[in-house]
Amino acid sequence: MNVIGENIKKNRLKNQLSTRDLAKIIGVSHTAVNKYEKGILSPNKKMIRKMARIFKVKTQKLVTDISTQIDIKDIRYRDDNKITQKNKDLAEYLTKEKLEKYSQLLEYFPNDRFKFFDVEKFKEEIYSLEDVEKIMPNVRKNLGIGELGIFNLLELLENNGLIVLFIDPMAGFTAQEGYIKEKYLFITLCTESTGDMERVSLSNELARLILDIKSTELEPNKIITKFTEELLISREVIFSDLRKKRKKLSFYELVKLKEKYRLSITDIILRALHLKIITENEKIRLFNSMKKHNMEYEEIVEIEKEKSTKLERIVIEAVLEKYIDHKKGAEFLNVNEKEFLDIIDDKKINL
Repeated sequence: MNVIGENIKKNRLKNQLSTRDLAKIIGVSHTAVNKYEKGILSPNKKMIRKMARIFKVKTQKLVTDISTQIDIKDIRYRDDNKITQKNKDLAEYLTKEKLEKYSQLLEYFPNDRFKFFDVEKFKEEIYSLEDVEKIMPNVRKNLGIGELGIFNLLELLENNGLIVLFIDPMAGFTAQEGYIKEKYLFITLCTESTGDMERVSLSNELARLILDIKSTELEPNKIITKFTEELLISREVIFSDLRKKRKKLSFYELVKLKEKYRLSITDIILRALHLKIITENEKIRLFNSMKKHNMEYEEIVEIEKEKSTKLERIVIEAVLEKYIDHKKGAEFLNVNEKEFLDIIDDKKINL
């Protein structure tokens, strides 16, 4: 196993360095760096310490960290033709690093104890744009929700077995998906600047996972946008909030709905337009007003980003079921034992 070479490559990519960049910094040829990474040539202790300083990691971690050895299968990129091989490698290594603890935890759980996202259960065939509305009751039923709004989409998908990861934006990267242990589906997304944008991005990826678009005449992006509108703002809820026909909407109403739906005012206006609650002229009036005020209406309410609790919940379950002890649980969450017991107490779990 080429642990050192894999870790040199992982950390080089994380620091967005080419082999030539790293070679120049450490004073060797780029051929030598390539040989380090492939395991053909072993760097001496002095060189390892030098690279560890550059990567800002402990020497021991550079030598023994094996997160890159996680076996992930069937990786697919959303925009495969737009992302460079360098950024593909970087995205894969960052994903593997984040999946390391999930992979380790799976080893402690009995077979089939760990819930997985069953794509086939959620699959829906789409032959027309209208089909998106027709399949939505079934989608909501399979997700375990009714017609009400979805307050925390990330938690909902995690509860259904999906592993969701976020990495910093990089050129050409939109999202990737794959499996660990050939069974547990994960998706990796880029972080967005606001919580409402991340909700839309996550819903879009759910659409790409479960929708089987049968007609080549359909535009996938239109189908996905429709899916996200239907999922995040159900027509029953918005009809109840705004009624089926309105001549005008106030920004006071829209700000309140932004808080409720946890989506941007722009998304809400477009949803109202598409459901014919408002006219095209009213949409233009609202957008012009937002432009005139430099989008300040959007800034009145900031939607917090949804935070993943999946790893934390799995670790706590593993401790409660005595698959691991408190010390191991603390290691998984990168806290000391006292802090781990505080986490348990905060969640009112009695050990």
